Amino acid sequence: MFYRLTKFLLFTFLFCLLGQNIFALSDVEEDAILRDFAWQEFIQLPKEKRPTVGVTLSAGALRGASHIGVIEVLSEAGLPIDYMSGTSMGCIVGALYNAGLPLEHLQDLVNNINTSYISKDFNIGGILKYLFAEKLFSSEEFQEFIDKEVGSKNYEDLPIPFACVSADIKTGEKVVFDSGPLSLGVRASMNLPGVFEPVEYRQRLLVDGGIVDYMPVDLVKKMGADFTIAVYALPNFAGSKPNNIMGYVLRIGDLRGAVLTEDSEHQADFVILSRVGEIGSSDRSKTSLAIEIGAASAYQELPKLKEKLIINGVNYVFK
Repeated sequence: MFYRLTKFLLFTFLFCLLGQNIFALSDVEEDAILRDFAWQEFIQLPKEKRPTVGVTLSAGALRGASHIGVIEVLSEAGLPIDYMSGTSMGCIVGALYNAGLPLEHLQDLVNNINTSYISKDFNIGGILKYLFAEKLFSSEEFQEFIDKEVGSKNYEDLPIPFACVSADIKTGEKVVFDSGPLSLGVRASMNLPGVFEPVEYRQRLLVDGGIVDYMPVDLVKKMGADFTIAVYALPNFAGSKPNNIMGYVLRIGDLRGAVLTEDSEHQADFVILSRVGEIGSSDRSKTSLAIEIGAASAYQELPKLKEKLIINGVNYVFK
């Protein structure tokens, strides 16, 4: 009832404004005109006059490259993003985007990702130590890589308040990074247990945040978001089975993440599902495809997202 009333008022206003018989249009055309008009009004509102928007990016290994496509579509639509959070790959994409890297450069980084960016131990010697001496890889190079890309920024330097999640392997506690060196939190958030040495930080041993909060919607809510958008790089457990150690480690994370995201999806006001399950977690040859799927998923959901935000905005004014 409220939606129909809102539609009637907006449509009457447009009729008076345009001075032509727009009532001859179909229902689909009417909805599109109203939505686009109201959306342009919504995105021009100052922050204090509208609901604040928080975007959360899930974990998902290289499937999480799909987040780049989602952000591109949301950015082109003019969506105001007031808060961001992410875990693992979602943390990497969110942090680099928020730090000012152009999306084109972010796409190039993901499409040309090199293991040397992550660890000096990804070589024959390191693999032998991993297999026979049970010595885990170091992820220190990844922290240096992030610093090189963003210029050693701190969380406090980011234009959009940002937070990411890691886990203390000693206690199982969730550890949130929202201040201090950006690169440290990003490294800790993607630090796969059983593959990389835990990151030692303030008497904690930190590993990938996906084992405790795969899609941290709760963070943007706590930061102050009135409307939350969860972006989920959806795995497909019925697909091909992993064929190496890394694949099995990532699959375990995905299985744990599937349980955790059920609650996160219920917390979110809107969910964008990127159906990238057919792409392997460590398949570097399909990152471009993942980005395309993310963009297509966001574009498909964009009309619904606009409508929900517009209605939420009206409720916000009259709450």
